[in-house]
Amino acid sequence: MAKKKESFLDAAVEIGASLLIGYVISRFVKIAISRGDSMLPTIKNNQLIIMDCRAYKRREPKRHDLIAFKSHQKKGHKIFLKRVIGLPGDHILFENGKIYLNHQILSEPYIKESMRLSRKSQWIVESGTLFVMGDNRNQSLDSRSKSLGLVSVENDVVGVVMKVIF
Repeated sequence: MAKKKESFLDAAVEIGASLLIGYVISRFVKIAISRGDSMLPTIKNNQLIIMDCRAYKRREPKRHDLIAFKSHQKKGHKIFLKRVIGLPGDHILFENGKIYLNHQILSEPYIKESMRLSRKSQWIVESGTLFVMGDNRNQSLDSRSKSLGLVSVENDVVGVVMKVIF
């Protein structure tokens, strides 16, 4: 009888520990599958993404972070995956296919190809927000679009990409 009691207690401890680990992981880490080509060549369609959901609770956003965030477009809520280009207070200018960040050309070795822009445009990134863009600049719905715009760090960021798998 003592062996049955021990094995039941062992099983209960294992199940409890598994549930606790699962809960902790679900609160701090999210796993998702990328959709679309806006982040090519960095992230391909259908790649597995592991995100830190609490990163911006522990640290400030950094330029070039890859983030997932909620969009509030009229077609419903969607999750987007983009790269942080501008931080609060930054001045961003698009001119002649180049990005000027605070009056200096932004070096971007990760982009797929140069942007095709027909007009000059500029932004000042507001406090508490981020200016984000896809690495596939000519095929990306991002902060350049009025329908997407700037991303609220507090209300919209779902997580910071920690790892891309496959």
